[in-house]
Amino acid sequence: MDAPTSTAVADTENSDFFYGWDLLFKTVETRIVKKADVLMVLAHFLLTKHCNFRCVGIGDDKSMPDDEPGSELLPDQWNGDSAKYSLRYVRNKVLYLLLAHITEDALIVNLLDVNTKNVSNLCVTPDTLVGDLKGGIAKTLPTANVVVERFRRELCDPVFAANIRDVVVPQMTTQTPVQTTDPLADDSQQPVAYMPHSFEVNSYNMPDVGRGDLDPLSGGMGNLFPFPRNPGPARPNAPDQTTPDPDHAQPPDWTPDNYM
Repeated sequence: MDAPTSTAVADTENSDFFYGWDLLFKTVETRIVKKADVLMVLAHFLLTKHCNFRCVGIGDDKSMPDDEPGSELLPDQWNGDSAKYSLRYVRNKVLYLLLAHITEDALIVNLLDVNTKNVSNLCVTPDTLVGDLKGGIAKTLPTANVVVERFRRELCDPVFAANIRDVVVPQMTTQTPVQTTDPLADDSQQPVAYMPHSFEVNSYNMPDVGRGDLDPLSGGMGNLFPFPRNPGPARPNAPDQTTPDPDHAQPPDWTPDNYM
């Protein structure tokens, strides 16, 4: 036996989900003659123990039985037909039919709600799922957990709200916290919303644009009426000018030695 199968067997033997299986299987073990029978017993166990179904006999009659409490046990001749199964169940005063047909290598199972006509379809392979016809569930159904999950998802859920899981997942609800403002809180501790640099709020609550023209205490230059960068004409022989003034040019043929 490989490791995954060994783990599945251990989980099946220790699972409370299958509590009561041995007692049910003992009541029908002598009548089991084929592997499809074992899978039908598992379907019956799932419906009666975990879905609150009660079996009211065999057949495909769609009329509701009168004052029939039903039973958790399988009725006589439940596998009397070698090619098909027809079982009738009652749940919350609603009649259901569990029908199955044996093909060459598969078992096709249907669950029908007689009132709503909702029907589900499940196809399983008895030769690969059933290990033996006798013994405990770990021997007869080595992967019982996997088979039950398929029964639950493909056979039960499409027909009715099957609340058969042991673990109830709480509904998580999220609420948006209400933002409150303390009227006595210091406004300086309140976060300031981001603004572009040229529009940041300053201590005078005035934008920087045009502040030098409007705010005499800004300490900066105005930018609405800028001063010209060249305030006047060029001065003669100024240190920063490269062209000399003609009025200050030396006379022609002038030699400094003549004045010595």
